[in-house]
Amino acid sequence: MTLSMMILSMFLGCEDPGETARGGISQAPPRLVFKQSQNALKDAGIHTVVWGATPFVTRNSDVVEQYQPLVSLVAEHLGTPMSVRVGNDYEHVETMLLNGEIDIALMSPYGYVQAKAKEPGLKVFASPIANGTETYGAYIVTQEDSDIQSLSDVRGKPFGFVNSRSTSGWLYPASRMMDEGLDPTRDVKGLFFGDHAGVIKAVVSGLVAAGATYDAALATGRGQIEGARNLRVIARTQRIPYDAYVVRKDFPSRAIPGLQLALSSVSSREARGRTALEPLIDINGFIRTDDTVYREIREIEERVQSLLRSSGGTVPTYFFEPEEPDRDPEHSTAKPD
Repeated sequence: MTLSMMILSMFLGCEDPGETARGGISQAPPRLVFKQSQNALKDAGIHTVVWGATPFVTRNSDVVEQYQPLVSLVAEHLGTPMSVRVGNDYEHVETMLLNGEIDIALMSPYGYVQAKAKEPGLKVFASPIANGTETYGAYIVTQEDSDIQSLSDVRGKPFGFVNSRSTSGWLYPASRMMDEGLDPTRDVKGLFFGDHAGVIKAVVSGLVAAGATYDAALATGRGQIEGARNLRVIARTQRIPYDAYVVRKDFPSRAIPGLQLALSSVSSREARGRTALEPLIDINGFIRTDDTVYREIREIEERVQSLLRSSGGTVPTYFFEPEEPDRDPEHSTAKPD
């Protein structure tokens, strides 16, 4: 079975995927699945499906340019108009989803877990495949000529994290520090820089001795940030499931199978799919997923939160004053987080 067929099979499923989206292959012809979704959206009064994304490694205006080719191709397959709306940051995208301002949110794994805790009615329906895998890695980096040789050497030093909702820029690195007997809230002088580019720049400039980021952001940073090629990885976390593609709580369930099928039709194995995915760097396609995939995120969150409760430590402070949601800051980050 080819990769395209495997991806397609994972997307086709029952009329209401609910919380168990993996498994169950529908025999309905695609045109009927799409028609059912179109009717469901029409009945719900949804004339344009709005996707919400967080800026990652580019300016806000570029995020629309990155995602619109994908969204337009999904819209064409599904036969429903779609648009992209860019949030200012993690919290803003969550707020838009919870308030019903957007229909679909592209959320970091940890961002999804936190949003789901607030609104159990949210449903994750898909996740990307990038570089041929369903997971990615978080790194802790320092300057090449630094005297830091291992993670334990960062004790007492300034350390750069991304954001309190970042999976690879806070949660997993914090847990990795705990593996080495370090308290990320007390044993390093932690600072949040808001995005991965900010962390990389802080390490390059010497503002911090080391920092947390993830594989694709580091690769992008090495090509865009002066001095980033001289960064050295001193530790890796366990693998992280990719971003959660999430629909709002009252999104019609009957529309989800068609949405999944349309998204699964976008693959780097096809010419039009390659064109649509090219701005998204390493994404090869999409798989159907469900809430159980993000169970380990909750387990690691509980581990870190337990430390916060027991040690009296606090999360890092921001190096800058975070922007308000109604403003338009030039954040930068990368695909997953």
